[in-house]
Amino acid sequence: MAERASESLFILVVDDNPDDLFLIRRDLVALGHRVAGVSTASEALDHIARAYPDVLMTDVGLPGMDGIELLQTVRARTDGSWIPSLVFTGSLDEATQMRALEAGADAYLCKPASREMLHAKLGVILRLKAMQRQAEERNRELAHYRSLQEEEQRLARFVMERLINREALGDPAVSHFIAAAAEFSGDLIAAARTPGNVLHVLLADGAGHGLAASLNVLPVTAPFYRMTERGFGIDAIAREINSKVRALLPVDRFIAATLVAVNFRERYVTVWNGGNPGPLLVRPDGGVRIHFNRHHFPLGVVDDDEFDGTVDAHVVNPHDHLLLFSDGLIELEDESGAALGVDGLGTALNGLPAARRLPRLTEIVHCLTGGKPPRDDISIAQIALTDTPNPVPAAPSGEAQMPFTTSDWRLVLRLGATDLKRLDAVPLILGAIEQFEGVRPFAGRLFLVLSELFNNALDHGLLRLPSSLKVGIEGMDVYLDERSRRLTRLAVGAVEFELTLRQNFGQSPVLHIGCADTGPGFDHEVQVQAALREPSSEDMLKGHGRGIPLLLRVCEEVRYSGAGNRVDVMFRLSERSADSQK
Repeated sequence: MAERASESLFILVVDDNPDDLFLIRRDLVALGHRVAGVSTASEALDHIARAYPDVLMTDVGLPGMDGIELLQTVRARTDGSWIPSLVFTGSLDEATQMRALEAGADAYLCKPASREMLHAKLGVILRLKAMQRQAEERNRELAHYRSLQEEEQRLARFVMERLINREALGDPAVSHFIAAAAEFSGDLIAAARTPGNVLHVLLADGAGHGLAASLNVLPVTAPFYRMTERGFGIDAIAREINSKVRALLPVDRFIAATLVAVNFRERYVTVWNGGNPGPLLVRPDGGVRIHFNRHHFPLGVVDDDEFDGTVDAHVVNPHDHLLLFSDGLIELEDESGAALGVDGLGTALNGLPAARRLPRLTEIVHCLTGGKPPRDDISIAQIALTDTPNPVPAAPSGEAQMPFTTSDWRLVLRLGATDLKRLDAVPLILGAIEQFEGVRPFAGRLFLVLSELFNNALDHGLLRLPSSLKVGIEGMDVYLDERSRRLTRLAVGAVEFELTLRQNFGQSPVLHIGCADTGPGFDHEVQVQAALREPSSEDMLKGHGRGIPLLLRVCEEVRYSGAGNRVDVMFRLSERSADSQK
């Protein structure tokens, strides 16, 4: 006696022989299943249209549409949904069996079949249904997981786009290319300008690749943009990012990074490089002029007291370009296993105009990877070293005309030798006074004014650096090297700023800025008189002596006192200070 089925099925039986249909129904009900019986394929199709059975059992020899054609029609009408089927007939013809199996039958049964054989055949179908349910459950879980993963990736991509600020990469001086080894790139390129129009570019390469590596580089974006906006130098930015990475990431998650500052006005670049290949300074003919090969530890490797913020500074030809790249580029291998290398990169660039270099490097990447994702993330940034902005940033239209409330304040800051070596005084001051109402729209011009005052006080007042050092092709390099040496040896001396905002009824506010140093001073009367003259061609070629003319053009009043080691300027917070530069 066959056992009752462990699972009750709803079975549709199709047989045109009433006696056979009765016997099959009786045995199936005895096995614990629910049964519906019809005698034609047409009736079976009508029944299936109303409700799918768990199992379809059909005789082959039906009138009109036979059982095998019924199976084919059911498969076509159910859009691939699986209805387990069992075909029975009195014939053992092999060709008929083959037709039934090809039509989708899951089992074949010869009539008359015992109840035990029915139970065994249905047991096979039950196991198949159990396997189907497991597969469907796994598919649902996979679909849910895929949906969650897609949502997480969408959110991660949105957050990263916002943090990276790709709009800043629209800077006309910067062109870039990134090829990711996975869905997300562990490389990052960011660009922004200081209030003094110095272009900062960051190329960061997080350890590994994919989403994990991409998350690694996120801590670098906020300090990069925030500190660039406030005018900090790249050495201070690198130090702050190093501190953030040490605090936020595991010890094995460091970031290779290259930070570049392009001073278009003074025509020199400053480079800090930690863990990345050294940038290349490329001539107009595509030849490599300089390979910046000083290497520091990657960000996040050493503590703050061990961090080395030393930068390389070089005067540049404004027609040159600077090329930054991650190690994924030079580690690309050809069919023989030879890496591209820095030498191969230089060979690829040689003879190419600037406009063709990035497309050429892109072609090389696609060629060596075969159009597939590279084994490591690849990032390239090309920076033009010529620029044509207004020398003093203009205030956004309308912002400078905001009404002022009564506000009178005074700020005094004195920095001694120790602090002058490690602090960026100008961003420190600007960050403080920007908090007062009405100052922020003028931040760009104030940054230049404060920079000129501070640099003159430090460089010429305390360090006694003669401007004549800047003369000549290598002049700025000599000047910057000597400045670094003298600042390192500075033991005594101070620079003091005094800023006072005063308002007169019916007039726009005036910011009085006083800057004094403890140096011996200079013959300021000669310098001021020279600044009032129209500059000659010879003056323009000197590359120095432009600070006082800038102050005279931007400020309403410039007054030197004492031995020339104190200067007081009046900067009016109104559109007039913007118009005066035009």
